[in-house]
Amino acid sequence: MALEQNVLIEAATPLSIAPFGEFIGAHADMPLFAEWEGARVYGPTPIMVESGGEILHACVAAASFPARVSLLERHFHHTQTYLSANGKPFVMVLGEATKDGLPDTAALRAFLFTDGAGVAMRAGVWHEFPLALEDDTRFTVLLRAESHVNHLEAPKQPWDARGPDLERFDMAARRGIWLTF
Repeated sequence: MALEQNVLIEAATPLSIAPFGEFIGAHADMPLFAEWEGARVYGPTPIMVESGGEILHACVAAASFPARVSLLERHFHHTQTYLSANGKPFVMVLGEATKDGLPDTAALRAFLFTDGAGVAMRAGVWHEFPLALEDDTRFTVLLRAESHVNHLEAPKQPWDARGPDLERFDMAARRGIWLTF
């Protein structure tokens, strides 16, 4: 019997996202950089990214996602980035990198991204694919090519995956835990 672990959704801000990576998007603390012809440029703000290899750009169109997930994954070699491509809100589950092979599910956090914002996650950060709150939510995803090579060894559970830059686990199958929001 699977247990449901409720995760409170909090607003994504530069401060709340800091343990996991970089907040990408407009926010109140961005300095005004330049102004001309009615346009204002805020920032620029530094973003730390890791790659060491070819970065792929993908576009995803997602239907609204149920508020219940069990898959968590991480990438070892790069900063994976998710951005809203059409400004629709989404929720992202994030967990700090762990030394052992599984995430600390008790420490997971869920963030609401609005106004076209997104995240550039540090290598090793546990996450689920962004959860669309509305149909036809579109994402721009930047990730390393190796992330698509999922099964180098036989998975222990049907949704588990392991590759050169990916480790994914089905927490419902492994620990009997579903995350709800």
